[in-house]
Amino acid sequence: MRIGYQSLWASVGEIYETLAHTNILELNGVTGDFKRFTYGGPLGEAAVAGEVDTAVAADTPILRVIGRRADFKVINRTHDWVWYVMARPDIGVNSLADLKGKKLAAPFGTTVFPRTYRKLVDLGFREPFKEMTIINQDIAEQAAALQAKAVDAVVTWPPTSEKLRTSGVAKPIYTAKKGEGAGWQAVGPDVLKDRDLTVRYLKSYIMAVWWASNNLQTAGKWFGETSRIPPELLRTFAMDDRYLRAPVKDVREIDLVVTDADIADAQAVMDFLLEQKLLTSKVDVKSAVDMSYLRQAQEDIKAGKHPVLSSIRITKP
Repeated sequence: MRIGYQSLWASVGEIYETLAHTNILELNGVTGDFKRFTYGGPLGEAAVAGEVDTAVAADTPILRVIGRRADFKVINRTHDWVWYVMARPDIGVNSLADLKGKKLAAPFGTTVFPRTYRKLVDLGFREPFKEMTIINQDIAEQAAALQAKAVDAVVTWPPTSEKLRTSGVAKPIYTAKKGEGAGWQAVGPDVLKDRDLTVRYLKSYIMAVWWASNNLQTAGKWFGETSRIPPELLRTFAMDDRYLRAPVKDVREIDLVVTDADIADAQAVMDFLLEQKLLTSKVDVKSAVDMSYLRQAQEDIKAGKHPVLSSIRITKP
């Protein structure tokens, strides 16, 4: 399997690094070829082009992929996370309402951009693109752009947000509530055609969540090397995830289902994009999500039908 994941997304990078550095996939009879991307936009393009078999991103970019590749399906929730709008501290911007006339940068292919755009509309911005300057920018470029005063504010997420805050380059002017963004994983047709393989991959993912939860320092070290973010900062953001904030004793407790409420929330965002003419056609979120593979994987784990957890070994220090 060609497994795509993000090199700058905390609280999920640790899980993928666990899959890459241990024998968990091998124990489940899965071979993984890992491919890194800076954020969901380019990862989604790789999925559409058939260059990866799995894609992890927030709900909106994953659904954009499925809008172009209906043979991909969302198979699980990956993690909990929080996002931010942050502004330079020297320009007197203290809230979203203060962004009128300012220059805001956001990666357009993400979920944080339409969610921020929707909040601006709710605040009374009739046409945000006309009332402020909004530019599409990779998350990896945010620090340099703020330092150069090329932009006034950015829409961002951990660990980049913490790097901006601790360096004094930007301050939060909006912090999303937990649940305002979802991490989803989608899988393509070459995997889905083999139901047993899909289930075994999901069991691997669940086991990786359990292992990372119980070995967070090691998993954080690996992801710190990938993201170039100090592990102590990564541990701060692990607190946003329900399973990484403290060691999970029983792997059977891990539930990665995308709920009906998650689907409804994502549908509202996709409908908003369509209304604002930021999307060309309607996306039916419910039909894009298939939890049958995950439910089988979780039932197998609850029944003890999984590799012995004590057999997990580090294969790539």
